[in-house]
Amino acid sequence: MARHPDNEAYEIANGISVPTKTTPQGTAATARRRSAAAKLAAAPGLSAPRARSPGRARSDASRTAILEATLKLLETTPVQQISIESIAREAGVGKATIYRWWSSKAAVVIEAFLHTHVSHTPMPRVESPREALTRHVHLLIEEYGGWSGRIVSQIMAEGQSDPDVLREFRERFWYGRRAVVREVLEEARRRGEIRSDQDSELQMDILYAPIYFRLLMRHLPLDKKFADEHCAAIMLMLAPTNVDAAVVPAKKRKLA
Repeated sequence: MARHPDNEAYEIANGISVPTKTTPQGTAATARRRSAAAKLAAAPGLSAPRARSPGRARSDASRTAILEATLKLLETTPVQQISIESIAREAGVGKATIYRWWSSKAAVVIEAFLHTHVSHTPMPRVESPREALTRHVHLLIEEYGGWSGRIVSQIMAEGQSDPDVLREFRERFWYGRRAVVREVLEEARRRGEIRSDQDSELQMDILYAPIYFRLLMRHLPLDKKFADEHCAAIMLMLAPTNVDAAVVPAKKRKLA
């Protein structure tokens, strides 16, 4: 899988800045499965849709059924216990149909999970990059405190014994998410909102590491209290230094 060098395309394709709509019919879980599966099946790229042949319609229906079946299994079954066979049985398709689009169980699970998670943890489009980061972290902690966190921790756990699972997770989710956050950090640095003497990769690790530590260790909750305290601590650590404070006004005077 290719990484996501085009951050804007990644945001559009994965719905990072698009709020998720609620569906009044059925249970919340069923609505979530159907919405996520339909969006994933219908939006493999960014080009304008072409007229679909009957064969294409049947193909899309099978793809949607597979993603919906995977999401349904994830609600009650640990990732480690899900197999291509169980997904095929739940979706009512053959294994060959699944392998037409995905190379492994991990690829199916991560894609099915990805859209519903990313759409719930957007990078908000607000004036201040610092504020965008703060809101994003609050959304991520809230999401990881529930169903999404359970799935991510299971994917990462399985990845410790199967390198292909971690590779799928990095390439389908991690690289693209970090690319978006990197842009926000760099914009914050240009505006003088954060310190300029730290590498962006280190700043992202500082931002995410405590969240993933609590997610995996489960020693303390991922709740609003933690989100507030974590954001306050992070922003303190990222605050501009005295040198940054002097450089930014000088740049503004030069531009004026």
